[in-house]
Amino acid sequence: MKSFEQELRRRIVINSFYAAGMGITVIVAFILKAFVWDRLDMLDSWDIGILAGLLSGSWISAALRMTRLRKVLKDPELLEALHIAEQDERNRMIALKTGRAAIRLFLLVLSLSAVVASLINQTVFLTIAVTLVTLLLLYLLLSAYYSRKI
Repeated sequence: MKSFEQELRRRIVINSFYAAGMGITVIVAFILKAFVWDRLDMLDSWDIGILAGLLSGSWISAALRMTRLRKVLKDPELLEALHIAEQDERNRMIALKTGRAAIRLFLLVLSLSAVVASLINQTVFLTIAVTLVTLLLLYLLLSAYYSRKI
């Protein structure tokens, strides 16, 4: 159980780095747009809303995860329940099948939208095509990695 507690503490640290990294990224994006590219006059409410939404969303989600994990670490019964839930083979199989189905459906939707976008707008088509190729490459690379690891 000590190794599981260490894993949860590691997750808390990772969430802290995630929140800090997202904060730094959003602030750097704002600084680049406003001062480096000299577009302070073009910085409208849409840009600020997107940056603020990304920042607050990442901070809130990280804070909620860290709060939940700290609560679990303090209560031995919750710790045991989470440990059992994460080690349960049925839950792992459901997660694997759900992830595989979601990726395949996402690839299908992207493929269909690329066909439609090719008839409408070249920029949209190229954006969807790059997203599709990136997703396929990630899928193949991770599949190769995990097939060697297991």
